[in-house]
Amino acid sequence: MSLYLKSAAFTPIENINIIRNVNLQYAFAQIGKIISDQSHRVLEGISLESKNKISRHFLCSTMIELPFTTGAITVRDLNPVEKGRGVPVTSFINTYECASWGYSLRYYLKQNPGARYVMVSILDANVLDLSFWQRNENWGKSGFGLCTLLLEVESFQSSDISAGCTVTYNTTPEFATIIRKMASSREDLTLSLPFFPENIRQIFTKLLKGFDQLPDLHDRWGHCFGSDPWLNIIQHGVDGRFDRREKLLACSIALNGYYCTAEVNIDRDSVFYLAEAA
Repeated sequence: MSLYLKSAAFTPIENINIIRNVNLQYAFAQIGKIISDQSHRVLEGISLESKNKISRHFLCSTMIELPFTTGAITVRDLNPVEKGRGVPVTSFINTYECASWGYSLRYYLKQNPGARYVMVSILDANVLDLSFWQRNENWGKSGFGLCTLLLEVESFQSSDISAGCTVTYNTTPEFATIIRKMASSREDLTLSLPFFPENIRQIFTKLLKGFDQLPDLHDRWGHCFGSDPWLNIIQHGVDGRFDRREKLLACSIALNGYYCTAEVNIDRDSVFYLAEAA
């Protein structure tokens, strides 16, 4: 096993949008401060030398692409001027929606086989205050926030991260079947799945019966898009679940059929932060 979850953090973002703020730049400056502070926090457990070797900080999202595609916002707007706070965002990716984090990790680690640490943030905030993102029949109630991951690469194997796209219109059952095949030969693997309301969750209940899973937290958090499997790990880490070494499979599925998984080790030395709403 080659990936170890060194630290991870989640900050809910419920109250930053252009309705309450002057403009997009101001709203994203506030979000940029949260990104900077959170990345600084997850990096507290590594040396300055190791931190300086992190050359890429991916920012992934499902819903905030519009300000970027119109040119109203750039990555620069997300990086505060202050120095020495975390690792600046270097790339923004939303092509694969909820699965963007997996594609980013897989790309980076294949291109950089000697990488020791890799960092990914997942941001979904309803900055434009669009009703579509508040609630949807495909995922129920939405949740918004920033998730930041610091993964230590012990000896990367391409099988640790999968990324692909379903080939049928029944994306959720197909995705569950893919996960079942992955987990069927592993007795020591716990699944961390996306958060969905009961009518969708029952598909996972049926097709993944018998496999160890972290409980779905949709009732608590709503559907937080690509953050879901990591937020579940963070929540249970904060609650003290990981008192011994465990192997987890973080899984995400996008509305357009893209999916990704990452197998990670977690133990009592993994550090988790769960902040108050911003």
